[in-house]
Amino acid sequence: MKYITFLSREVWPPFNSLYAYTRIRGKFPGEIVILHSGGGEIERLERMIEILYRANNREAKIRKIRIGDEIGNMMEKLKTIVEEGDIVDITGARKSMIIGLMDIRGIKIIYLLLRDMRFSSYPFPMRPLSLQSLMEVER
Repeated sequence: MKYITFLSREVWPPFNSLYAYTRIRGKFPGEIVILHSGGGEIERLERMIEILYRANNREAKIRKIRIGDEIGNMMEKLKTIVEEGDIVDITGARKSMIIGLMDIRGIKIIYLLLRDMRFSSYPFPMRPLSLQSLMEVER
């Protein structure tokens, strides 16, 4: 099972949803795939994930894949990456990624809902838990 997430401009949405998943579900995915469109934050997110895993005596296998913003390109990329049983985190996703998932079945889609955006740049455990919900949908 892979955990697939998308890094846009900020590291907090993909990191916080992974952190929430590990805490709420008690599971650490064996492989994390970070889809990104470039920029310097990819290394920062990778370090944050490695720290989270090390703190829990786990080893993070991280794969980074650079993708474009075009919907057709996104759909083709996702079809080659996503397999049945994978978890796809759409918390930090762009619209093109969400549209690209429309034809894919047999996956679990998660989203970390934050009811007050004043806390958006805080780590998951530093935000009031009453304002957060890990949403999960199986397709």
